[in-house]
Amino acid sequence: MTTLRILAEVTGGRISQGHDDVAVTSAAIGSSDVAEGGLFCAVPGLHAHGAQYAASSKAAAVLTDPAGEEILQAQASDLPRLIVDDVRLWMGPVAAEIYGYPARKLSIIGITGTSGKTTTSYLVEKALLAKHSVGIIGTTGTRINGRPIPTQLTTPEAPTMQSLLATMVDEGVTHVVMEVSSHALELGRVRGIDFDVAAFTNLSQDHLDFHPTMEDYFQAKSRLFTGADSSSLFNDAPSGSADTDLAVGANEPEGAARAPHTRATSAVPAAVICVDDEWGQRMAALAARRHGPCGGAVAPVLAVRTTGTAKEPADPFSSQTAQAEAQPIPTWTLDDVHVTASGRQEVRFNTGTDRELEYSIGLAGSFNVANSAVALACVAQLGEDVEAAAQHLRDVQVPGRMQAVDEGQDFLAMVDYAHKPGAVAAVVRTLADYLPSPTGRIGIVIGAGGNRDQDKRPKMGYQAALVADAVFVTDDNPRDEDPRPIREAIVQGAEAGFAERGVEKMAVTLANIADRAEAIEAAVQWAQTGDAIVVAGKGHETGQLVAGVVHEFDDAQRLRAAIKSALAGRKQQINTGNQGGM
Repeated sequence: MTTLRILAEVTGGRISQGHDDVAVTSAAIGSSDVAEGGLFCAVPGLHAHGAQYAASSKAAAVLTDPAGEEILQAQASDLPRLIVDDVRLWMGPVAAEIYGYPARKLSIIGITGTSGKTTTSYLVEKALLAKHSVGIIGTTGTRINGRPIPTQLTTPEAPTMQSLLATMVDEGVTHVVMEVSSHALELGRVRGIDFDVAAFTNLSQDHLDFHPTMEDYFQAKSRLFTGADSSSLFNDAPSGSADTDLAVGANEPEGAARAPHTRATSAVPAAVICVDDEWGQRMAALAARRHGPCGGAVAPVLAVRTTGTAKEPADPFSSQTAQAEAQPIPTWTLDDVHVTASGRQEVRFNTGTDRELEYSIGLAGSFNVANSAVALACVAQLGEDVEAAAQHLRDVQVPGRMQAVDEGQDFLAMVDYAHKPGAVAAVVRTLADYLPSPTGRIGIVIGAGGNRDQDKRPKMGYQAALVADAVFVTDDNPRDEDPRPIREAIVQGAEAGFAERGVEKMAVTLANIADRAEAIEAAVQWAQTGDAIVVAGKGHETGQLVAGVVHEFDDAQRLRAAIKSALAGRKQQINTGNQGGM
């Protein structure tokens, strides 16, 4: 049984008078989600403090800060409470205590990066399932041995996270694969968790509505590799090491103030880092330094490289001091990839040993070669048989990630989650490699989300137009924004991309179609034999958020319906022509 006295020992917080022995059996951040006997974690929000809603909850006690305590006192509330300086800082460790520290009973792999988190997590899950009971937490939801459990965030809030981990322990799960977003790292959602392996896929522009700069974005990601969000943080962090600058993300839910940056000195996970870009090379340097003698940790760093242009990760440091401390980093290097007639990718990596790693994946794109290698490197860091695990990746498919839609049409049609400039560029380049015909053309349906980074919108259109022959600009999830300016920004970027290519306007198609279903239909009608089209942006999502209302919308279903309709129309035209000839 967990009492407020125990939680005060964990946090150093202050208990309201006479409530030391009050017991709590669960924790939640939403007042309506608190169960009988639960602890309500009342965080300060953008518009109101969570403590204002404590009285309407079923909470047995409240975890709050001094501002929340003032609110409860003003309400003359008799709810027992534990007062700490920062609720987000302590919410994870508190929840971990309440649920019995479930993370300590699991092997946990955390995957971060701008793109590829979901695909990589699916691949790790599949590689481990042959021998282990596996849970997965990420963008497409939570699963236990393949059974879905609904969740809302890529990385759930700390109380939900600890509850999920406890459920997994109860159901016999031994390994957990978790997508770790930059928001989760900044907002303290994974505090109270010691990761066994931390993986980095890549970094490109995204979330700059939340992170003021790309450097800030990188630093947020780096926290997964320094132990700054582990449970040990709260046991050995130096006094006074917290940064009191609490920035707030404009799009986060109530209580989205960032957790303070606090330095940890242990619990650094083994690292797997793709060094195909400079951000990855920097991350490898950071992880290697953290694992060196000065860091006090001994877990290894393993790099993955699929391009020939990356710097050697063993010497990517910017200062002479850092270079002197650098240790050689074991690196898996891509030797060869062959795309078969059926579209499979046959991959061979040099792992730096006397044996090469060979395997096959059904996922398209060079980025999925990188994702698969990162996944297998994670398995290697757990001490598993990598060659055996690699054979289980052969038939992995990921919802909404280069997902083919085939109704017997004579052109390639796909759905992908690409919703940032780098991902759009990767998707259209992949389509170019997979064109069914040498004379085939590429079309893309593209939009951008509202209430998000505005700077990336024209860049998305630009990247699409650098390769595509047709760009159909449409609405994504406008949220609370007027969708017209969003589309116009993408159109401007696409015009710039076409201009840079030097193509005549008559030779390409650029359409601004607000209705997403109509844009998909237009792309299907445009496609001819040997062409390829992709509907980008929403991937696995099954709803479109417009002015606070979620409308049912599934890109794959709409694309399939549009193709069926087009095929039926063509068949009818043929039949009509035949009848006319008679």
